[in-house]
Amino acid sequence: MLSMFKTQIFYVKIRENSFNIKCIDSGENIVLDAKTPFSSKRLLIGEFEVAEKLLRSGFKKLIKGFIAPIAVKHPLELVDDKLSGVEEKIFREIALSAGARKVKLWLGDELTDQELLSV
Repeated sequence: MLSMFKTQIFYVKIRENSFNIKCIDSGENIVLDAKTPFSSKRLLIGEFEVAEKLLRSGFKKLIKGFIAPIAVKHPLELVDDKLSGVEEKIFREIALSAGARKVKLWLGDELTDQELLSV
């Protein structure tokens, strides 16, 4: 019963036209490949509405309870040394629009479940 009120953490790895979402609490993992592309040649998320709709569908499949999740977004492609301000805003806004209550961005090596808890 208390699990209905626990905040879930979703680790969202982003590749061209694909989201890999893992719920850290349950270990459940889903991969969503876009039927309609959302990436462009220069941007991992070039079509906001298409990507937001796909991400929202993934969140709905994984959310257990009433509390919106925290999303740790990890772009894995089309990223140089750092993100531009526009890219940061896109990654944050898309997760919030999809149903996250808080968003953290991560650049670097893929994170373990334990590392995700401290990000």
